Amino acid sequence: MRIKAFITKHLVPAVSLAVMLLSFSVTLPTGEMIVSLEWSGLVLGFVMTLTIAGLRKEGIMNSLGRSASVFSHLGAMAAFFAVMTFILSPFITSLFAVSSILPLAASMLEKRERKEEIPAFAAIITLSAIAGGTILPAGSWHNMLLHMTLGDASFLKVMLPYFLASVPVIAISIPLLLGKRITERIYINENIEENAGNKGMRMLYVCFAFITLLSSLSLFRWIDILIFTLAILLVFDRSVFLKADYSAFLSMLFLSIAGRCFSPLLSQFLQNGLLWKGIVATEIFGGLPVAAFAEAAATDPVSILKAVNIGSAGTVLSLPALCALKMLKKEDRKTFAIKYSAISIILLAIFIAVSAISG
Repeated sequence: MRIKAFITKHLVPAVSLAVMLLSFSVTLPTGEMIVSLEWSGLVLGFVMTLTIAGLRKEGIMNSLGRSASVFSHLGAMAAFFAVMTFILSPFITSLFAVSSILPLAASMLEKRERKEEIPAFAAIITLSAIAGGTILPAGSWHNMLLHMTLGDASFLKVMLPYFLASVPVIAISIPLLLGKRITERIYINENIEENAGNKGMRMLYVCFAFITLLSSLSLFRWIDILIFTLAILLVFDRSVFLKADYSAFLSMLFLSIAGRCFSPLLSQFLQNGLLWKGIVATEIFGGLPVAAFAEAAATDPVSILKAVNIGSAGTVLSLPALCALKMLKKEDRKTFAIKYSAISIILLAIFIAVSAISG
């Protein structure tokens, strides 16, 4: 019973582990294969995991709650959370943006007796996170794995049109999901708690987030970032290692190994039509598995980068959408899935159009 509960709680890394073990039937991993993994992206994901755990531990997100409390209309509050998620996701990944901001938005709506709006806010926040995360390597787990195959300048050049095209979709998603309720007033009576964390530690983790961003832009070697992070945290905040959620990182590691093992089977399949094959596969399996598998076998990194970002925009199987589903109450999940699917299909269509225009 305990094993079942553990697997249910950590379903994504459990499935990723099963896929990795299955891949051993095709090719057994070797030392050379492990060395060849995209360690820059893996270390970036590991450091990001610790950074987010530290930021949460120090209560830095409470400041967003105080900022949101100044808005007296439902639409204005939704726009605030959409903008904050869109801005933060390129720096802390779309997954962590959702997992950090959605609980804050849900809590504020419940306190204002507007909990029926939580699924709509969750859909807006998730869409904003996925859209914002397209622009930088640190914006999503699949981008972390793929960015080194292109180089920073090429990455930004490829993804900038998608990032810009997503802005009007986010803007129209708010009136589409809230309807006439967008102008309804919400009343704020409670006081927002001050940050209870240590100011020095909050600054430390903000610096870590900045260093992680620079690392994603290839300004530091991954081994230097890893050694620096471990040394600082072992001295100043060892407790963060126990508070961090390693699910996404472990999934990334397991799937990267599986991608290497499955590479002989995938190489021929990924030779032609990579863009559309990648989009369809991402719609079915999510962006991280497709990126992990294609990174090892694909010969066209630009096409696979476009494919996983386009496909992630239109599926509830992306990590941010799965995170939102997991965090919502059971009775809200179906409503969220319907609302999110409705607006994500619009974003998917826009991204496909951008791809067709840009070539």
